[in-house]
Amino acid sequence: MKHFLLSVLLLIGLGAWAQPTAWTYALPATAGVAAVAADADGNTYVTGSFVGGTAQLGGTTISSSLPGRCLYIAKLNPQGQVLRVTKLEGAEEGSNTTDIVVDKDGNTYISGRLHGTITYAGGQTVGVIAENFGYSVMLVKCGANGRVRWVKQASGNQGGAYGSSHGTGVAVDRAGNSYISGDVTGGNVTADAIVIGSRRRDGFLASYDRNGQIRWAKAPFSLKGALGSSFALGVAVDNAGHCYLSGHTAGGWHLDNVSLPIGPDSDYLALFDSGTGQVQWGKYVPSNNWGGALAIDKQGDACIGGDFMGTADFGNGVTLTSTAPTGYVARYDATGDVDWATAVNTSVKGIIVDQQSRKVFVTGSAGTQAYLTRLNANGRVQQQELVDGPGTSGGTSIAIDDQNNVYTAGSFTGSCHFDAITLNNTTTQGYVARYGSRLRGHGRDDNDFRAPALNLFPNPAQNQLTLRLDNQAPAGQATLYDHLGTPVATRSIQAAAADIHFDTSALPDGLYVLRVATQGKTTSQPVVVQH
Repeated sequence: MKHFLLSVLLLIGLGAWAQPTAWTYALPATAGVAAVAADADGNTYVTGSFVGGTAQLGGTTISSSLPGRCLYIAKLNPQGQVLRVTKLEGAEEGSNTTDIVVDKDGNTYISGRLHGTITYAGGQTVGVIAENFGYSVMLVKCGANGRVRWVKQASGNQGGAYGSSHGTGVAVDRAGNSYISGDVTGGNVTADAIVIGSRRRDGFLASYDRNGQIRWAKAPFSLKGALGSSFALGVAVDNAGHCYLSGHTAGGWHLDNVSLPIGPDSDYLALFDSGTGQVQWGKYVPSNNWGGALAIDKQGDACIGGDFMGTADFGNGVTLTSTAPTGYVARYDATGDVDWATAVNTSVKGIIVDQQSRKVFVTGSAGTQAYLTRLNANGRVQQQELVDGPGTSGGTSIAIDDQNNVYTAGSFTGSCHFDAITLNNTTTQGYVARYGSRLRGHGRDDNDFRAPALNLFPNPAQNQLTLRLDNQAPAGQATLYDHLGTPVATRSIQAAAADIHFDTSALPDGLYVLRVATQGKTTSQPVVVQH
């Protein structure tokens, strides 16, 4: 119980965003949304895929002239309007995109997996990529004008149940070198001219220069052979030579005289030299599910996210404890030592770091609701936004621009509310949403987006939680959610109300969230119940 208190007490407190903030757009997408990126100016880059000839992204129709699956990369302006779409058409079913990143010059890079043939407009040429041995790792670079510059693949030249390779993450450094993570299988795994050899469900990491020439390629191999795995999931890189790889392993792995010893089925984090591809170290990160959300900050430290249950030991005396599946974010320095670890929600799928303040932004699912959470540089939760139902939603990807506007992507079903913006569809669709400062020339004055301040006490609460509002508070509603995102208590707020009380005497110990909604504005704050 002591470790539980130490961990959840980190969650107390709510800070204000740097400027008045709100959900400023939320776009539905029948074209599935896999990932989102943003440039310094607030333009958004979205990737995904669809089958069926046409699909919608917001109010824009994307058409494919070829049968099969169409992979796409779309650029949106800060208002959420689609500026252009790049299409890679005719892929066989199962092909997809998984991640996207944009460099300082506006070039975009996507990772994914490919089966069959894709056709794309490439300036004055049409490119055709063929792969006849299951799926291959795929890396695509598009120029600032959206035209495909090159497509790279890595595969094991083998079909069958384990004969597939997949690209999962992508990163780019200031020099324009790109990095792709994934997993490879086959008797003769190759990446361009580099022959890796026989692999089966093993991690993969490779780097290409700005012209698409391969620099190096590595594949950690499982210490348990065919009975193990070392899947790679996320990749992040800075300009000081740090290249982090996250993944999930069953049985540990070995590479370049570095071994992650045979241990639990768990996530891992490894550091590579970005120039040579030489692995520096690898270590287990406690998890009970595939995590691998990864980002790097300006000091070369890595933030990784996933899920845990029970007692999670991150090293250096840092532990988290939960009796139910719970998400976590942990920060490690370049020597492999943990700085801090914080429990956040029931699922962590995407992480991004503000490079100026080192604040961390996280998305995923809190029960049946997508969430957006902000942590300060020391790992303390400062703010959380939930996507309201009654429909269900889940966040999968996150990005940030230079003004701290945050962009998230995910999926939703039914009626979901991003503050005053409602998305509604009976079948599951993707979404792209922006949370940040009010868009100029749209809506009301910035002050209209200021959320009411919450005064909660005591926190942790034992038998009663009190919400105190000032005498200017408008009418609204206060709802207390458990860690799964399920409402456990609701109170109406009358105009000019004083104290609102919640009976917590019968609630189980744990982390909760109080959400106050008044006149279209919402504020959320973590609450701990501890008897």
